[in-house]
Amino acid sequence: MNAPQPTRPWYCRDRFVDEYKSTLREDDEKLPMLKTLKILRAIIVNVGIFGIGAYAMYRGGDPTLLAVSTLAVAGAYNGLELGDYLALVQAYNEIQTESDTDD
Repeated sequence: MNAPQPTRPWYCRDRFVDEYKSTLREDDEKLPMLKTLKILRAIIVNVGIFGIGAYAMYRGGDPTLLAVSTLAVAGAYNGLELGDYLALVQAYNEIQTESDTDD
């Protein structure tokens, strides 16, 4: 008999949530460490994206094209990061709910 699958928000992909649940359970990974690593990675990538865009404009590139492309790439990356982060939070909440019902 299967346990009922918790309802998940539309923005949380099931595959990512299930993967994070197994990581949090099996590897005994702590949520603050995962959150810190994700935030650090996002900061480094964003600084790189905007740094390359600013340097290209400084070197004489078309500011309109470079600004639009830099913002588009940064927006797409941050959207993916947000989805990944929300999947992590959803997995953590599901594990907490499961452990509360087990006790």
